[in-house]
Amino acid sequence: MPELPEVEAARRGIAEQLVGKTLVGYTLYRPSLLHAPDGLSLDQLVGQRLVAVNRWGKHLWLTFEQLGLLLHLKLTGQLVARGAAIPGFAAGHPVPAYDAPLPHKSTALQLDFCPDAHLYLTDVRSFARAWLWPPEAIVATVQELRLGPDLLSPDFTREAFIQRLTRRREGQLKPVLLDQRVVAGLGNIYVDESLWQAQLHPARRVGTLTLPEIDRLYEAIKTVMEVAVPIGGARILHGKALPPPGEFPFVHGRAGQPCLRCGTTILKIVVGQRGTYLCPHCQPAPSGQPVTMADDTKAETGEALSDDADAMAE
Repeated sequence: MPELPEVEAARRGIAEQLVGKTLVGYTLYRPSLLHAPDGLSLDQLVGQRLVAVNRWGKHLWLTFEQLGLLLHLKLTGQLVARGAAIPGFAAGHPVPAYDAPLPHKSTALQLDFCPDAHLYLTDVRSFARAWLWPPEAIVATVQELRLGPDLLSPDFTREAFIQRLTRRREGQLKPVLLDQRVVAGLGNIYVDESLWQAQLHPARRVGTLTLPEIDRLYEAIKTVMEVAVPIGGARILHGKALPPPGEFPFVHGRAGQPCLRCGTTILKIVVGQRGTYLCPHCQPAPSGQPVTMADDTKAETGEALSDDADAMAE
């Protein structure tokens, strides 16, 4: 699922290559993608200049002169820009391949800018959504989601993290960190990476953490973002990490490989109905906590259903 690093890569690509350009046309291949109040349509975007692109967590919105387009890539969304007038970029889910001919059968929306520049939203699972509203309505809508602080914003402070985390003392660490109302931008991949960095088991109850452990987790999240954001996110395909061992991601998608820290074999278990990767030595399970090994088929199906059900919340 595209998480903060992937969505931030799309934001940066749009900011660098498309902001300032005028929309001259569009093709809505999947009408169910778009939600708009009566009286608003993409026709009204044509002729408007793209003036800004913003992000909060996994939400991305394009602000035109009079209207705004809010996007959520959800489980398998992807944004690709191409054209003779721009270098082009690709961000989001890795399927279809970034260099696949466009548009194709998974393309949901195509935005055409002048001069020759095109932004494609593709989605193999058809979960992605777009909302067309006045810019002020988009800002209000995002605020109403009550998202936690964005991981790249100055609001993501140690104090704010402790405050939000400790409100959920009875929850297990991984499900709590996946809740976008706690922090905005983490998803399955980067929660696993952060907990591995912090050497904390994902099934630990929040209330059992000491302040030094919370500090360690806060620093781990920042470290993971510092690694993932500049490279546009982790390279994972069909649940498997593509880079060789020793390269990011360090634990997610690496079941059966040795832990880089201690050499113990990385396991894939289920926590909160999500496929979860960890080192059983570096991240010891809570005393008496049963471990459910992941059946890949069931676990990945559960992940898909969970992501879809929490679509706007995430």
